[in-house]
Amino acid sequence: MSAMDLRGLRYFVTVAEEGNVSRAARRLHMSQPPLSQRIRELETELGCELFVRGPKGMRLTPAGDVLLEEAKMLLAGADRAKERVVRQVTGARLLRVGVLGPGEATLSRPVAQAFARSRPEAVVSLRQGDLTDPTMGLAAGAIDVAITWTPFDVTGLAVRAIQEDRCFAAVSADSPLAGRRALTRGDIDHSDSIRLPAGVDAIWRAHWQPSLSGGGPEVHSLDECLHAVLWQHSIALVPESALRRHAVEGIAYRLVADLPPTRLVLAWRRDDRSPLVTAYVEAFSTARKRGPAPRHDRVVYT
Repeated sequence: MSAMDLRGLRYFVTVAEEGNVSRAARRLHMSQPPLSQRIRELETELGCELFVRGPKGMRLTPAGDVLLEEAKMLLAGADRAKERVVRQVTGARLLRVGVLGPGEATLSRPVAQAFARSRPEAVVSLRQGDLTDPTMGLAAGAIDVAITWTPFDVTGLAVRAIQEDRCFAAVSADSPLAGRRALTRGDIDHSDSIRLPAGVDAIWRAHWQPSLSGGGPEVHSLDECLHAVLWQHSIALVPESALRRHAVEGIAYRLVADLPPTRLVLAWRRDDRSPLVTAYVEAFSTARKRGPAPRHDRVVYT
């Protein structure tokens, strides 16, 4: 089978995103040798190297950069085609919900029950996004509703705020910054911070990348952010509600006092008149309002 099949392209994209075959293999739930072999087959078929291998991992060659862009578009198109076929064959009404990071915000029985009552014929599928795109391809039609954090470019989108959070810096417990009760943006502006992926929303980067120079490693998830803090003494920014779920020995969280708050929001395309979108937004908003208010203690997290 050609290495350029969809599975081979998914393997390539995963290795490109991870920058390391071992991590990519764990993410794909497979062993490293067949993954490495598939990448080599892909390079042979294309007649060029896609990665530069080094002791610290793998980075894309110019040819690899081109293939990554094309592969992501092809895979997104294949996913859309599959979903359209499912809708046609089963007659189900499918709502695609994207959530940035962990899926706790979607794991809500009241939301599921309220939506099922209003739209019993609907099927809801979940896609977990990463820091590459805070809207998970919403504008391009990859999903129908995004559950995400601000700020980002809202051109063409409708947005409903659900919750407001203060922003905290995650720093190594050994850092001098950990000895302070609160920080300012100036304290971290020239730090060795995590880097968000190239091409990410400029508004998103300006808020969530602690230093625009970003001398630290490139990250795609909150777990990768915290790993960079613990292992490479980088600095990352996180919303307050994530602190208790991500208590890590060796990492201190300090309020960034002059950084504007972030908001957990629902976003959808402004021109999307789907009753499924409307029903989901209403079910989610109503259930969250009736639930217990999130606790925001005025303490310093360590």
